[in-house]
Amino acid sequence: MITQPRARIALAAAFFLYVLLIRTYDLANSFLMIGEQIRDWTIALGAWTELPLTGAPSTAGGRGFGPAYYWLLWLGRVIVGPFTQNFPHGGGIWVAMLQSMADTWLLLVLARRVPLALALATCLLIASAPFDISISGVIWNPPVAAALVKMATALALSLGTAPSYWRGLGTAAVAWLAVQAHLSAVFVAGPVMAMVIAQPLLQRQWRRAGTMAAVVTVGLLVLQVPYLISRLQQPEAAAGPSAALNTMARADAFAPWTSYRAVVNIAGGLLARPLEVEFALPVMVVSLVVILAWRKDLPVLAVTAGPIAAATLLFSTWTRPYDSYWFLTATPAVALTLGMAVAAVPSAKAVQWAGLALLGAVLVGQPARVAASRSVFSYPQYRAMRLGSIELARQAAVLRDIRITFDAHPTMDKYFIFTILGGRIDPAAPRTGFIEADGRVRIE
Repeated sequence: MITQPRARIALAAAFFLYVLLIRTYDLANSFLMIGEQIRDWTIALGAWTELPLTGAPSTAGGRGFGPAYYWLLWLGRVIVGPFTQNFPHGGGIWVAMLQSMADTWLLLVLARRVPLALALATCLLIASAPFDISISGVIWNPPVAAALVKMATALALSLGTAPSYWRGLGTAAVAWLAVQAHLSAVFVAGPVMAMVIAQPLLQRQWRRAGTMAAVVTVGLLVLQVPYLISRLQQPEAAAGPSAALNTMARADAFAPWTSYRAVVNIAGGLLARPLEVEFALPVMVVSLVVILAWRKDLPVLAVTAGPIAAATLLFSTWTRPYDSYWFLTATPAVALTLGMAVAAVPSAKAVQWAGLALLGAVLVGQPARVAASRSVFSYPQYRAMRLGSIELARQAAVLRDIRITFDAHPTMDKYFIFTILGGRIDPAAPRTGFIEADGRVRIE
């Protein structure tokens, strides 16, 4: 007979396998292999001693605040790479694994606080968002940051009222590693780190609060050592989100309502696709319910209304267009706010039925949500490049050039997979390889 704990573990395993499958299905034929992905996988293919001490270049200016993204990607190359010939889609599988592990961890933690059906519905809503499914198979720092955000969220929800200093530090550290991976994680990291320090204050444990603040501060400084070394080595390099900070600082208006609508509509839209809904009022209502019902539970507030409020405040002076992937790290907060609002209903039976209804709706929507994900971050040319490069490397170790007979993204390196396989491009070589759209090759 299966005991309840074993049943939960079996359900968590099934959940992990399902969300990993929808994220990696056919990835070997559709992986997004363009400039940024080639750049980052090239770094991951190198030795660990050659890894950067900072993050990836940022559209907000400068580079990421630390090396968490590249170090995790290198770890994935070591773990998954041997099973994929070190081809770049192995990096996509690793990122999908990180995301799926984070979602499963969040499910297990949330199921201790709310009925299992409601926890499953909430986490499946997050993990099966079409944008999340698709971006999770891409070598890119936003989905890695999103995975770390979910891990920090799970840690925060499992802290309890009097966590040890180590658990508090661990929660804050994972939240900050998410910021190192991508700056957008600050929406969640800020409230989570504030919560870790504020919890003892609410209990009038002044000395404990001071010690926790000191522990967290020292821990985060240690995490920043690689970045500080990089700054000392290259003081002239651009640091931090300079472009974003300049935009915010020069703004002549403070528009929190406009910011709030943008934040919740983009984050909610990422969750709800292919449906199109105005989220401003519904999210405000469920946020107020959560704040009132869970006002004494700082971890819940820190991972629900907290990130929404933080993102709203940060973008209140924003005057430029928004990129939707910035708010990938805020989608768990929006979904958890809905889930915890349902859990706040006074009747336990009503919460059970509401959780089952929500789970049913999410399950019914799975085919449409998975289908919608196939139109985002899909690059069918990868199949031709993969098959063609394998065949070219088999037939010739050295080529003068490789030419492709189909349209490809201008930043795609047509030599990349060939060189991973040990092939070499030499202008003095006598023959040129050609790759057709179906992956067939010829050498002339």
